[in-house]
Amino acid sequence: MRPLVASAALAALVPLSTLAQTPPEPKPRTTKNVPALAKEPKLDGSLKDFPATLTLKPPASLEASASFTARVGWRKDTLYIGVEATDDQLQSGDILTLTLFFPDAGMTATGNTFRFAFDGKRASLPDSFTSAYAQKLVEAGVQRKDTTLTFELAVPARALPRIPAVDPLVLDLCLTYEDVDAEGKEPSAVSNCKGGGMLGEALKLPDEFRKGLKLKPPESVTGLEGNAGGWLGYGILSYPSWVEADKELTPDLLEEMVAPGHLSAEEAGVSVPETLSLPNGKPLVVVLSGENPYSARGTCDSGKELRFGFYLVKGKTAQRALEWPAATCALGRANSMVLDEQGTLRIGYSNGPTINFDWSVDHFNRNELGLR
Repeated sequence: MRPLVASAALAALVPLSTLAQTPPEPKPRTTKNVPALAKEPKLDGSLKDFPATLTLKPPASLEASASFTARVGWRKDTLYIGVEATDDQLQSGDILTLTLFFPDAGMTATGNTFRFAFDGKRASLPDSFTSAYAQKLVEAGVQRKDTTLTFELAVPARALPRIPAVDPLVLDLCLTYEDVDAEGKEPSAVSNCKGGGMLGEALKLPDEFRKGLKLKPPESVTGLEGNAGGWLGYGILSYPSWVEADKELTPDLLEEMVAPGHLSAEEAGVSVPETLSLPNGKPLVVVLSGENPYSARGTCDSGKELRFGFYLVKGKTAQRALEWPAATCALGRANSMVLDEQGTLRIGYSNGPTINFDWSVDHFNRNELGLR
């Protein structure tokens, strides 16, 4: 007991200010509500039918020869942005970039980026990771007059980046106008954001915007993302945990939505039965995602991993029951898979291990006794 007494005595002599301090909680960001529009603006590049209820501007700069003022609103399932850019020398290389990001959509959420010029939409840069599907959905109307470019942009919900499933729809809406004063000269830029976040208050869409999507994901879903086939729901992992399609889900459609362009089980050299059924008769669909570590003959890339996604499908929806490695350098390839009548799933690997899982209501739990 003496060491404890001595420690307590020493602690009593230390000033409270020098004890381990709990850092103060960060203050919540202040936000501006994005207003609802009474009617849908006509995308003709004229802002006459776009009320200036909420406006955004970049900070004033004596060095910039261009600037802009933006208006933002929403109607039904679409976000509208109107931008009036003034530029003393309009060039074909002058670009308006719109970046949208919901910081509370989950750890694996990213933003979407769209680009526009005097002739309308321009392709997003490859490193923006904005899908071609999202880029196709966005509409733009542009007017060019003297030293002014006016843009009217419509971003439907499915073209938005991942949005929070429950948390407030706090949004960073970043506009950057890149001004090219002469051909071959590096453009100067004016923006209402810095470091990917808005200067000053962020924006917030109302809950009505999300409710209008009429989605009912399970409680485990923290983020929702539009897809060419419907909607994907995400939890803490980067792999979709829930799917709602526009039509009845087939194995091919599920794979297309969850892991487009990935390997088949045969191509990856892993074993997946043609059909897997639970004790209650409900079918499971297995989807492969990730990268095959055994893509080069005779070698294994430890930086790559192929993963199984087991989905319970019902009509237009699918819920992930298990995510687990299909091929890694440590385990090898999954060369056997059996789901018995009691709901026990056994996956065997080429490097020796066999791992068991037990079915529970709507998901698999790993059975620690099953590791060999």
